[in-house]
Amino acid sequence: MSDLRISNLPAVTALSENDVTPISQLGGAATTRRASLAQLRPTLFDQTSVHVRDFGAVGNGSTNDAPAIQAAINALKGLGGGVVRFGPRVYRLASGISIDGVAVRLEGAGFTEGPGPSDGTWLKVDTTGFTPVTFTGVAARGSVVRDIAVAELHGNTQNAAWTPTGYDWFFRIVDCFGGVDFDNVFLSSVNKGFLCYNSGRTDFRRIRGQVFTCGIEVDQALDVPRLQNIHFWPFWSASDGVLRWQQANGDALVFKRADGPFIDQAFVLGYRSMFRFTAGAGGFTTKFYIGSGYADFCRYGVLIDTAGVNGLIANFTSQGEYWNAGGAPIAGSAGIFVSGSSTHVQIGNLRIDQVEDSAIRLGGVSNRLDIFALRAVAFNTRNNAAPAIQVDNAATGTPNRVHLATPPLLESSFANILNNTTGNGVVQGRAPAGTTARPGMAVGQDNSGLAAPSGQSVTLSANGAEMLRLTQGGTVTLGAASGAHAMEVLAPASTSNRLQALGAVSGNAPGLLVVGGDSDIGLLIASKGAAGIVAQTGGGTQMQVLHRANAVNSVQLFGSATGAPGRVGWQAAGADANISAVIGQPKGSGALLAQLPDGAATGGLPRGANAVDLQLVRGAAAQVAGGQSSAVLGGLNNSASGFASVACGGGGNIGAGSSSLVSGLQAAAYGSFSVSLGFNAQTTAIGRFAFAGGASFGLAGDALAGCAVIARQTTDATPARLTADRAAAGASNTLN
Repeated sequence: MSDLRISNLPAVTALSENDVTPISQLGGAATTRRASLAQLRPTLFDQTSVHVRDFGAVGNGSTNDAPAIQAAINALKGLGGGVVRFGPRVYRLASGISIDGVAVRLEGAGFTEGPGPSDGTWLKVDTTGFTPVTFTGVAARGSVVRDIAVAELHGNTQNAAWTPTGYDWFFRIVDCFGGVDFDNVFLSSVNKGFLCYNSGRTDFRRIRGQVFTCGIEVDQALDVPRLQNIHFWPFWSASDGVLRWQQANGDALVFKRADGPFIDQAFVLGYRSMFRFTAGAGGFTTKFYIGSGYADFCRYGVLIDTAGVNGLIANFTSQGEYWNAGGAPIAGSAGIFVSGSSTHVQIGNLRIDQVEDSAIRLGGVSNRLDIFALRAVAFNTRNNAAPAIQVDNAATGTPNRVHLATPPLLESSFANILNNTTGNGVVQGRAPAGTTARPGMAVGQDNSGLAAPSGQSVTLSANGAEMLRLTQGGTVTLGAASGAHAMEVLAPASTSNRLQALGAVSGNAPGLLVVGGDSDIGLLIASKGAAGIVAQTGGGTQMQVLHRANAVNSVQLFGSATGAPGRVGWQAAGADANISAVIGQPKGSGALLAQLPDGAATGGLPRGANAVDLQLVRGAAAQVAGGQSSAVLGGLNNSASGFASVACGGGGNIGAGSSSLVSGLQAAAYGSFSVSLGFNAQTTAIGRFAFAGGASFGLAGDALAGCAVIARQTTDATPARLTADRAAAGASNTLN
């Protein structure tokens, strides 16, 4: 041995397994011996770790290192487990490795992301027919794989006919009944990545790479599996042939029977589906939780093709276009596609871009989606009236439903149709039923809005008071709570005819219209009990229709078409064969007349008490039945100013005397109880009767004929003048 000091020794250049170092062994006589580095490693790392090179692993990319790696794992079984370390090399696996009966950590030296083996630790497979790495059995629970990249060789030409080589799952975690952790694992050009079966609590973190058929499949996970920071991207190849195959056949993450899986921060590019929930041998996925997900260039963002699936999605984006095709959508693409039944999924924020027809497609029966905020961009790209949400008809079971919490944002280049209206599917916003005082959908304040007090009615309240109620039977009440309301609308079953309230622009009157299926539809206005019907204008009553008990006869009003002249009027109608008609019944001392007095020649002055005036033409306002109980019966320019006087037809006649009668042309009856007939006839005395047939000689009444009765009641022989009324002689009751 050299006498040089350690500081004087030359520095080591590169250590090898065969390099030796002195060791002082104590116990008995102290002895200095030599030991190689290969001899020292198992002792120095006992119960902590082993290195695969100590068991013969070469790591040159061509030698089958699987037996050496298996030997390293087996060496830890008797030590209670430990760490199996890998150097920054490429370890070729031509046979399978199994971890059972012990929990170990397979720990690499990291890796460089890329299309194939490079710097870092890589496990390479280039032959089919076996599973490279399998964890199985209860004792394998708690095992870990970290900081390792894996790769498979796929030699087919990357054109439209490209298909991946049919490698088995790279990792199988089977029947562990518990968790195995995978942390920072990179899969480059791997056909199928991880199969987790009957091994709940398995944890996948920072899993990246490019997988073809499937990245991770979970089945029979009876306890919560976890997937976080998943990133599948074309690290190996972005050729059209490879990506189009993935878009037609690849499912990034598949869940069969999985109880409560947690998934977050997941991104995939270029697959048939990002999340596929499908049937397993033992059931289906329930209570899944997706925090954040982004499916890019995927036909389906979420594909559910089995029954009973339910879960929650917080934030999700899906874009469904072909790879490298100028934005053309994948045929049949949809952000959410449910073909199973009885699924319930609640989604917080959902954005779906670039799909062929509908952004959301809901098939099967008894499915329900609840979405807080929806944005659909570039749907209905074929302009075939595809809605943003397509909800299929459910011939059996419960109709499919989509409930929206906020108004959706629709951004199609063509028609922005929210949902289809065919079938019995439901797309709606929904609020709690609430009460009138605390409506389920409040507007402005807590006690104003919409409520559903029962399954058959909806109310609208303002400041806690019911203002409107709609019922299933077609009844609408307005103005106050039902029973105290001001207006009610009824809709009998099979209603065909209906009433319309019509507004109007300035200068026109609003109105009520009758419309419906029948060609001829009447309008019914009815009062209750013995009450009548009242019509008002300007706040005053203008017309009343009175009640008559057990009425079977009625009045009909009618108009007419254009005539010479036209005709309008009224007529009696009803059940009786003979019906009398009353042309008018004045009240108190009111008159019966044909025109409304207006103080002018058109309507004339007011009529006398209890008068009858049927005259329609006059030259002066005074030509009316102005005397009490007088009558003007037709004609023109006639007047009856005396008490109980009558002017019958003709023209220009004057009935001025009390109880006089006049008829003809310009005749006058000034004397009480007189009668004047003909042309220019005139009476001035009581009880006189006169008639004339021509013009006067000079003054009115000087050319006429007539007769009179005069008398005097006496018992003496004193001479006396006779009078028409046996009263004292005067100008009105004598002949001379």
